[in-house]
Amino acid sequence: MDKFNVVDSWISSVQYSHSKSVHTEKNYRRLLQIFSDFIEKTPQQILEEYDAMTDREFRRKYARYLRAFISYLDNGERTSASIASYIGAIRSFFKHNDLPLGYVPVGKLRIVYHNRDITKEEVAQILAHAKVRDKAYFCMMAQSGLRPCTLNSLRYEHIQKDFEADIIPLKVNVPAEIAKGQYRDYFTFAGPETVRFLKLYLKTRPHIKPSDYLFTHHSENRCFSPKSVSKTFRLIIHKLERHKVMKIKKRQYHKPAEVRLYNLRKFFRKYATPAGFEYVQFWMGHIVREGVDEHYRPKDPEFHRKLYAEKAMPFLRLETATPTETEEVIEELREQLKERDKEINVLEGKMAKLQPLVELVNSDDAPENLKRTLDFIIDGLTDRMRAPLKALVEEHFETLEGSKKKFKKLKERTKTK
Repeated sequence: MDKFNVVDSWISSVQYSHSKSVHTEKNYRRLLQIFSDFIEKTPQQILEEYDAMTDREFRRKYARYLRAFISYLDNGERTSASIASYIGAIRSFFKHNDLPLGYVPVGKLRIVYHNRDITKEEVAQILAHAKVRDKAYFCMMAQSGLRPCTLNSLRYEHIQKDFEADIIPLKVNVPAEIAKGQYRDYFTFAGPETVRFLKLYLKTRPHIKPSDYLFTHHSENRCFSPKSVSKTFRLIIHKLERHKVMKIKKRQYHKPAEVRLYNLRKFFRKYATPAGFEYVQFWMGHIVREGVDEHYRPKDPEFHRKLYAEKAMPFLRLETATPTETEEVIEELREQLKERDKEINVLEGKMAKLQPLVELVNSDDAPENLKRTLDFIIDGLTDRMRAPLKALVEEHFETLEGSKKKFKKLKERTKTK
């Protein structure tokens, strides 16, 4: 049995008892290889050495190796959490091969937040500089909280029902096979901006089928890797930094970038908080064992939809309106006001036709009872029809005025930039 068989057997055992994450497999292989290079022994040689030694000798020897390995890693370039991930992978190899270990110290974990909060204005700038597919992808991630690996595996059928019915918020179904850990099905939602960008993107794929990937590599029905999405996101960030639209701290060696793709998921976590911790965690695909037990949490999609619409969506909305879009809204309001003017003209025509009868009633020849009755009818009709129309006209004038003010501010902001 060579070293590849030993490592493959270990990885298969880990995948069977945990998630079948490709990232975990690659990372575990890499970390074990670093340890093997450090002690200058292959994984197969470690197993053979155990067969040739007593438990006590092996336990002490490899505990010393691990303590020396920790000292080697603890050179100021890695956090205690990073070192713990190295030791965790090696412990896993020893555990799954029934190899004993002596004392290995556990470092004190310090949480370091490398990536900062990203603002709505920054997300809007990122979307403004992204291509049509990437606009839909980034906006969906920000408004749904989905992981990149899950988004890349989504198929059209997972949004088809709500998308084609134009239901907002849009329900996104996540089956267990594409969820991290593959532990259960779940669902989340996305707002109107995501739907708008998806419509623009899917116009470029008119023949999409339910089984096709939602996001594909160019025109092919092939999902693209999270790495390529991260690279696209990073290039946009660098462009915004060069134009001084965003301020980014210089990346340190062995440290993640301050603003990266996962900031969009963090954006969702922050702005969806008013909906409640447990529900936000559910939409993000996490299992929450604290508070309400998992099996007691409501699973009714319409309950979640209403909660998302009222408590999360208002805070997840993005300022993405362009001057063209604002003009379209103003033009639509103008058309509505023209329709109201036509209705008023029709009413005035009807009142003009009634004028001879009114004059007859007001004359001395009209019976008193007829005069009182007709006055009552005309006054009632006037009050009932004029008041609602007046309110509608005033409402739309206020809306039009508000749109003009927003458009003016948008023009001023564009000039300053």
